[in-house]
Amino acid sequence: MAQVKPEIKVEDTKHIGDVDEFEEDTDLQIPKGGNAWLLKVSEDMWKTWSEIHKNAAEGEQVTVGHLRVFHAPQKNGKQKIQIRLDDALPQQKSIPKMYNLDLKSDRYNNTVIFSEKDLPGHNSNVRPNRPPPGQRPGGINKFDRYNNQQPRKPGSYRTAIPKQTALAPKVVNEADMHPVEDKTSLDHFAKTYQAALHAGKKTQIVTDARIKHPGTDRDSFKFGTLTSKVGAGNRKKPVKEKAVRMEKAALLDALKNCFKEYAYWSLKALRQRLRQPEAYIKETLDDIATLMRQGDFVQTYKLKQEYRALLDEEGVVIKDESAVAKMETTDEGTGDEMDEDEEFEDVKME
Repeated sequence: MAQVKPEIKVEDTKHIGDVDEFEEDTDLQIPKGGNAWLLKVSEDMWKTWSEIHKNAAEGEQVTVGHLRVFHAPQKNGKQKIQIRLDDALPQQKSIPKMYNLDLKSDRYNNTVIFSEKDLPGHNSNVRPNRPPPGQRPGGINKFDRYNNQQPRKPGSYRTAIPKQTALAPKVVNEADMHPVEDKTSLDHFAKTYQAALHAGKKTQIVTDARIKHPGTDRDSFKFGTLTSKVGAGNRKKPVKEKAVRMEKAALLDALKNCFKEYAYWSLKALRQRLRQPEAYIKETLDDIATLMRQGDFVQTYKLKQEYRALLDEEGVVIKDESAVAKMETTDEGTGDEMDEDEEFEDVKME
């Protein structure tokens, strides 16, 4: 027997406002009036005010301090502005209470501050892909199987919570806050300094005789004992004598005596003769000699014309050739390392 298909009942059209009771509010809340201050504060004050805002009730206005503007200008022409924090708030007891404001701008410059909060009725902790309690997971869902190349990682699901945006009053004044140097601020600075001094990781030496720390067992380990050369670690470097660093006047006299023998001197030859640092000799040479940059005596120094004329007046016979530097060969090198390895002492020549 044929059955008659029942008539489909058409439901009444719902009002658009009843479709989603908690639909996102796209209206922007604009303040009715008033101006705001934008302040640059320290990290300690930022943490303190963040804690006060976190512990405050929803919509509660907390008075953290009072702003005082002095009408009489200061000597530098700027207006004196101070902020005094409220002592009644326990979070502000550990920070300075009085601050001077350094005004950077006193007019609106298109700086906009806004806030966002979740609309009521939405739970930010809801996990839409989590099965109800008592139900076993059914594996990968249909969207992840056919629309993504790889399944999403567990815990990567985020719920979009509708936000309500509100503008803050217009920012007219921008300033930096600096604590007044009083007993409270100095105590806070000392406390912060001590905390930073003792912060971080510390090394503790265990005083156990059975434990050997790296670098403390010097008798059993010497540099070079791990090399393949026998006795490389036991070679002792020769003790080098300390040379006396001459004063500049004495060095000038010594240089003039050198140029009485030869007309051209290299830095290496002068260093071997005078036993002074090469940089010190070069610095002094620039006052009385010039560097030859071409010719047969390139990279050597000769006396300037005025100093050479003085020697000619004295009747000094100067060899028109270059002084030869000696090649000294030792176990440690060729002798050219003298300037780097030797130590010099500053003494007063009388």
